[in-house]
Amino acid sequence: MSGELNGTNIVIENGTGVIVGQMESTLTVNGTNIDISNKSYQDFVTLLDGELSGKQLQISGTIVYNDDAQYAKVRADSLTGTQDTYNLIYVSSNTTDEQFSALFSPNGLSDSFPHGDKVSSSINFLSSGAYTHTPAVV
Repeated sequence: MSGELNGTNIVIENGTGVIVGQMESTLTVNGTNIDISNKSYQDFVTLLDGELSGKQLQISGTIVYNDDAQYAKVRADSLTGTQDTYNLIYVSSNTTDEQFSALFSPNGLSDSFPHGDKVSSSINFLSSGAYTHTPAVV
């Protein structure tokens, strides 16, 4: 794809604004297929079509420590287990960008203090309840 030398920009925002900072992250869509095998299928495994259990979004990433108010809110929420609505938006030149929205709980806060380098925080966001996916429209 053209224009991808530096990657696609991603915006993560919570209920009160955009979380500012440089971040590397991974979005994982969790879910487990439902096994409906029985003797009539002989020795073959059969999975229920179009259904998953344990559906959840998980965002894991590392962000450079900063003094932005939204970043401080995420840190505070992770210490107290406070949930908030978060949007993960893939920013591109499309008419409508791909987006995931859900109630998330930030957790697993871990700060790294390397000698002579930037301080960074690793954090996970785990969705709670149903999530919404909006595909990109070109």
